[in-house]
Formats: sequence, structure tokens, C-alpha cells
Amino acid sequence: MKSVLKWGSLCLVVYFIFLIVKLPAVHVLAQIQLPKEVRLSGITGTIWDGQAQRAQVNGLPVSNVEWKLSFLPLLLGEVSAEIKAGNLRDKEQISLNAHVSATTKHVQANDLLAYIPTDLVISLLPLPVPVQADGRFKVQLDEVYYESGCQQFTGKGQWLNANFTGNAGVIDLGNFNADLSCEKGEIVIDVKQPNSFGLAAKASIPANMKFKVSGRFKPDANLPAEVHQAAQFFGKPDAEGYYPIRF
Repeated sequence: MKSVLKWGSLCLVVYFIFLIVKLPAVHVLAQIQLPKEVRLSGITGTIWDGQAQRAQVNGLPVSNVEWKLSFLPLLLGEVSAEIKAGNLRDKEQISLNAHVSATTKHVQANDLLAYIPTDLVISLLPLPVPVQADGRFKVQLDEVYYESGCQQFTGKGQWLNANFTGNAGVIDLGNFNADLSCEKGEIVIDVKQPNSFGLAAKASIPANMKFKVSGRFKPDANLPAEVHQAAQFFGKPDAEGYYPIRF
């Protein structure tokens, strides 16, 4: 009898372990209240090794999201996962690679690398004139830490192969570089010179994604006349020939 109970108990334990290992991601995520800014669809795989065909984060589309969830941190009340998304070689897609951990109080990421198509970012900016821009934004972060706002956000940002389409065709602008940090709980993007637009600007991004941008720019003299004409929509230049930026 004891032998039967022993083997029966062992079988139950193995069965429950099997159920946990094979937990379908779609059923688990249906019971979890995700942030309202995040939506997932086309979910397959298990909660430990799963995929979502599509996601939306703050209105931005992300495809082919994959995650590998670690078990041991869950015992300490922390979710820890390796996350990949998009296709790094497809400039039309958002791509992401990072290690992310989260508790009920904070979110942390390490070694984050992301590429974002320029047109998606431009669509979020209240520009005074319509702009058809191309290229990709590269974000490379050593560490991210959120707890009631941005606490740490250390890394670099770039606008790679920047260009936009004007009346005379595509106008190349080269690359733009920025430092990324936190100030007063907000993400700060500090765009540095030199660049072909003579742009120096600082953007603050709070949790509600309502941008604040201030700075100035002075297009290179070699850029087409239509660039200098469009610059006038930003206001009058100062004594040094720089146009103001205020969003």
C-alpha cells in the first residue's frame, strides 16, 4: 500500500510539473492584466518560451515578439525574461533585444538594443510642416530602471542614414547622435552637434509620452534651398542664424 501511495504521489508531482512546463501562454496571459499601453495578439507557445505575432506598445506596432521566461526569479516575486522582437535586418520593422525583469514596483532592463523606423517616430511629433523622412533610430542602453518614473536610463541614441524626401528628391542628412539619461523621472534625449542640420536639442519624455522638445538648428549651407525655406516655418532665426525648436 505504501509503495502504491509513493508511486501515485510521484506520478502526481510529475504530472503537475508537466502541466506547469507546458502552460499555454495564451491562457496565462488572458488572466493577466497587462498595462493599457500594451496589446498582444497571435500568441503561441508556452508561458516559458512563447511568441506573439503582433504587439502594440504605446501605439507603436511590434511584430514577432519572442520571450524566454526564467523560473527561479518567480520564487522571489520577480519576472525575468530574455525578449526579442522584429527583424534586425528589416528597416521597416521595430526590432528589440533585451533582458527585462519586473516586479510589482519596478521594471529593469539591461543591454537593450532597439531599432525604430524613422517614419513611426516622426508620426508622434507635432511638426509644423509634413515631413517624409527615412532611416532608422538606434537605441543602445546599458541599463534602464523604472520605479514611479524613470530612475536610470543610460545609453546612446542615433538617427542612422537620416534623409527626407523633398521636391527635388531624397536629401541625405547623414547621422545624428544623442545621449540618453533621466531627469526628474523623465527620459531625456540630448541631441549633440555636429550634424548636417546644425541641430542641438533636448527632448523630455514623461510616462504619458507627451513630448517636450526644445533646442535650435541651423541647416548646413550645402543643403538644398527648400530645406532653408522649410526652416522658416519654425520662426525667425536668431543673430547666429539658428531657428528655434519648441514642441
